[in-house]
Amino acid sequence: MLNSARRTVICLLLALCALAAPSATAFAEGPQPTVRPCAQHDVCVGISPGPGTPAPGHTVPGGGGGGGDGVVPMCSWNGQQWPCWDDDLGWFSTDDGCYYIASAPQPPAGDPAWAGHQPSDGAVYEVNCRGTGGQLTPKPVQFFADPPVAPRPLVRPRDLMNQVIDQWGFLPPALHAAPGDTAVVGSPVWLWYDRTDRTYGDRTNSLSGGGLTVTVKATRTPVTWTVDDGSGSFTCTDATTPYSKDLPASATAPCSHTFKVSSARARDQKFNLTARYDWHIEATRSDTGAKFADFLIRMEGAQIVTLRVAEVQVLN
Repeated sequence: MLNSARRTVICLLLALCALAAPSATAFAEGPQPTVRPCAQHDVCVGISPGPGTPAPGHTVPGGGGGGGDGVVPMCSWNGQQWPCWDDDLGWFSTDDGCYYIASAPQPPAGDPAWAGHQPSDGAVYEVNCRGTGGQLTPKPVQFFADPPVAPRPLVRPRDLMNQVIDQWGFLPPALHAAPGDTAVVGSPVWLWYDRTDRTYGDRTNSLSGGGLTVTVKATRTPVTWTVDDGSGSFTCTDATTPYSKDLPASATAPCSHTFKVSSARARDQKFNLTARYDWHIEATRSDTGAKFADFLIRMEGAQIVTLRVAEVQVLN
């Protein structure tokens, strides 16, 4: 099994308590399927391979697709050129035409993969070998006391991308509603979340290393609110304008919801409001100009807003 198979689906469970300060980081290690929401605070990734991005282990001979000119050199074996490094397969050996990469995570001590050795003796590697026709064949994992292939200095584009995202430190939005305790049927409820540099604002940043520059762009999508009063979900383009008691009576909320029924029959006689938005991440590399990552980081609200909704009785 390829090392990437252990890294394909990333769903970072950030089920933190309300007093914690959660953060979200997306780690992309190649084209990946969409990850469905798996926790209140989660990272949902759906990567689409960009133009010129080969599937793992399917680099075209001589094409340099495994790493890019000037970043990953090409290795010659059996009359063909293969990238000396592949993000999913590891380092290429010209002795046997195989790629070697340390298993991540390493097997536990005592696992048959260690072949009687201790973890301190070396490492277990995943092996994928090219055939005479260039086809890729997985081999059983092997133990090596020393790396089977001497690695060349390399900075992986996705490592640089992840560092940029870490620096941004995205946080889930802190949700608010006014009134904050009891709303009235037919009267709009003002909704917003705290606007900070970690919850708002499109951004672009670049990071360089090993002769390679990666540029990462983050675009925040509109906020989607969901209410369990039977009305479903709705989207607000502006959801960061807070309510203030000093506002004139004629002020209109940029983001609001109007309840049409009371919460008398709801669980605990209250309705729940939640919100989410996505950061759309795109990353390109300087050596080829290709986009190598395109995915979403989903940010769920830091808490659930609960409201009691009452009906106003008019007496004649």
